[in-house]
Amino acid sequence: MSNSPFPIFQKLSISKKLALWYGLSLFILLSVFAYFLYQAFHSSIHHNYDRHLRYEVEQIIPFIETSGDSLKIDLSTYSRNKTLQEEKNFGTYVRLFDAEKNLLYQSPNFNQQTKLPVKIPLSSSQVSLSTNWQNLPLRTYYHPVINYENELTGWLEVSGFEWTLHEELVRLRKYLILLIVLSVVFSILGGYWLSGKALSPISSITASVNSIKASELEKRIPVNPEVEDELTELSHTFNTMLSRLEKAFEREKRFTADAAHELSNPVASIRNEVEVTLRKTRDIKEYESILGNIHQETIRMTTIIQSLLQLSKVEASEHLDFEPINISDALTETVSRFKVFIEKKDLKFITDIESSVTIRARKGYLEEVFGNLISNAVKYNSPGSSVHITLKKDKDAALFSISDQGYGFDKDTEELLFDRFYRSNQTMIQQEAGSGLGLALVKAIVELFDGDIKGSSGGLGKGSTFTVRFPLTDRRF
Repeated sequence: MSNSPFPIFQKLSISKKLALWYGLSLFILLSVFAYFLYQAFHSSIHHNYDRHLRYEVEQIIPFIETSGDSLKIDLSTYSRNKTLQEEKNFGTYVRLFDAEKNLLYQSPNFNQQTKLPVKIPLSSSQVSLSTNWQNLPLRTYYHPVINYENELTGWLEVSGFEWTLHEELVRLRKYLILLIVLSVVFSILGGYWLSGKALSPISSITASVNSIKASELEKRIPVNPEVEDELTELSHTFNTMLSRLEKAFEREKRFTADAAHELSNPVASIRNEVEVTLRKTRDIKEYESILGNIHQETIRMTTIIQSLLQLSKVEASEHLDFEPINISDALTETVSRFKVFIEKKDLKFITDIESSVTIRARKGYLEEVFGNLISNAVKYNSPGSSVHITLKKDKDAALFSISDQGYGFDKDTEELLFDRFYRSNQTMIQQEAGSGLGLALVKAIVELFDGDIKGSSGGLGKGSTFTVRFPLTDRRF
């Protein structure tokens, strides 16, 4: 169950969500703008009407007489006195109060009206305020009356209805609401259309991905090279993922095919040995010989499986955390492990290893490279011969080479050296145990470290040389 407060919203498409969010954002923005616009216009209306009331006050003040604490007002000669007698809700209303807030005078147009509440301010300063009177908006202006001794002697109150002005405010409010509603509606529709156009490539990506089957991993999602946006990046990401999947499937297929091909012979040999053995009773020596053959075939199968698994693991390695490795020390340690094997075959090892040569790699993989190449140099060499190993810095690379005086190979063999399960058809090589996966594994590891490897020979019986180049510069993973 969804924890969202709007479960229906979660079920909408992305384009609809974007359109609604856009509409909501615009609604909030326009509402805030309309509120402040309305308040500013409202305040401006009050300010303008206050100017009208102050003008009325300035015209009436000369008709007020102050004598000590007493006040008198005579508006008989006031030009707008006739207006003050008309009982119309658009006229001006005048009242005069003494300092004790007692009513001294009110214009005749008050006579038939309900009583207007008195809201004289506490301080002796000019004040304007809004109120409702007779169900209409009223604006009242209080002006303090000061005598010649600069003392407060009373208050002049001038009021007027603002209903016409408030009608303008009502119209403005309606227009603002209508504008907000129409803007939000059109923004939602426009946002939905625009988001649909912007997200239309997703439909294309989805269709392309759905059309790719397990047997069609070579297909890729079309990418417009002229467009560089998030969806283009998504397409590149999908294509990268498809490339990794394709390589993984290819590795699996190759592993299955190689295993099936290479294990079929030892399995068939074991089966034949068992079937022949079971046809009749044999003596102990015959059984021992047959079991020995089966044991050798089992060892051969185990070696093939282990080599295949290791090769598959290396080929599948991506973005490993490599570390700085002193390749000089790793090579020296590997050579020392072959000391007994070298002495047994009566070989002379000549090494020229430059110290402190460092690359970014994995020590275990690195020792696998050295171990396979040294093992081949010892295995396919004649007793009493020599093996030369060198390691040095060459510009921006670490250069490793191993040369022997062994069986060598021709040009045709040179092109097949690093193929899986390839072994030269030379009798001496076929007599040595091996699976034909060693050099393929070496090549995979070297390429994993961004290096390269080459094998060369002067011909059959003229020895061979393998050269490996590793980059010295730091790699970023």
